[in-house]
Amino acid sequence: MKLSSLLIICLLGLGLVPTTSSQSNSPQSPVEISGEAHHHPKLENEFVRLWDVTVPASDATLWHVHRNDNVVVTFADANLRLESATTAPAEALWKFGEVRFAKATYVHRALNVGTTPFHNLTIELLKSPGLQEQSPKYPITRTPVLENERVRVFRVTLEPGQSTSMHTHVFAGLSIALTSAEIEITTEGKKQADKLSLPLGDVRWRAGAVTHSIKNVGKTRFEAVDVELK
Repeated sequence: MKLSSLLIICLLGLGLVPTTSSQSNSPQSPVEISGEAHHHPKLENEFVRLWDVTVPASDATLWHVHRNDNVVVTFADANLRLESATTAPAEALWKFGEVRFAKATYVHRALNVGTTPFHNLTIELLKSPGLQEQSPKYPITRTPVLENERVRVFRVTLEPGQSTSMHTHVFAGLSIALTSAEIEITTEGKKQADKLSLPLGDVRWRAGAVTHSIKNVGKTRFEAVDVELK
């Protein structure tokens, strides 16, 4: 046996040479989301901060820190392996248009173990707008897909030519397009409808209460989520 090989064996026995497995199983200097290469800022104000997140197949995010409660909205099916600083790795299947909520603070990373890119928006909830809920003139008749003390989230699906009823959003919030679409929005008090061409992932901020209806005037199904901040 060569002297160099004997020296390495001795150092390993003394614990002076780190092994590869011990390095890969623990978080190495977790970064803030702002320093994470897979997270790109999309919108920010005093109430929310949005990150556009894309993880290609067979790729992984860095270990990173979430310091605020957050809502995640997905744009595509994906199969992830989520690793936390405090829990064992777990497989997670994500569906198109799925909405999930997470409490701060946590450190984790996501590995895309599927065959398609994982794409989502992560919405950091910075603070409440502090508005009091009012009795809407035209209530939303849909059941929210998520509701807790921080947010209320509705999902909208409109076939070509289909419209929502006139309804009132009583809180400030976000409208996020899950598909590209051509829509018309009729707002109470305005004489003319607004026609919008929305790309996939379009995000619009609503600063307060609004009463309106939406019509899909395009040729494909329109899907979106409304995130109301409490």
